[in-house]
Amino acid sequence: MLFTTRIILLLGIFFLNASLSVTPETYIGKWRIQGGSIIEIYEQHNTFYGKILKRAEHPISNLNGLDNKNPSKELRSRKLVGIDILNDLNYDEDGYLSGGTIYNADSGKTYTVKVWIDNDDLNLCYIRAYKGILFKTFEAIRVKE
Repeated sequence: MLFTTRIILLLGIFFLNASLSVTPETYIGKWRIQGGSIIEIYEQHNTFYGKILKRAEHPISNLNGLDNKNPSKELRSRKLVGIDILNDLNYDEDGYLSGGTIYNADSGKTYTVKVWIDNDDLNLCYIRAYKGILFKTFEAIRVKE
């Protein structure tokens, strides 16, 4: 009886952990970034992207809603809402999205990026932008429909 109870308990723990595992589909959806902006991560041909759906209520730059800081002059008049800021990310065997870039419209600069979801809370995502060995990590919370 005690042996059976232990097996059932171990199986329950295994299935609970399996149900919280991160898959490529876990990333798809809307995420609120620190500051209030909302991005939507989507997949296209096994590659992941993230576009701006909503800007923060109190943005720190580009107050007119345009991509004013873009290094390409012809893109400075485009609206920020709807542009992809996460580009060319691939899902790897460790459960991360990596190999792509993130565009920072506040500075007009592009950085390499790594994105991962907290294994204990599938509604918590981390976005880490790299410049050489330096990096900055942002938290994003899943927006429930």
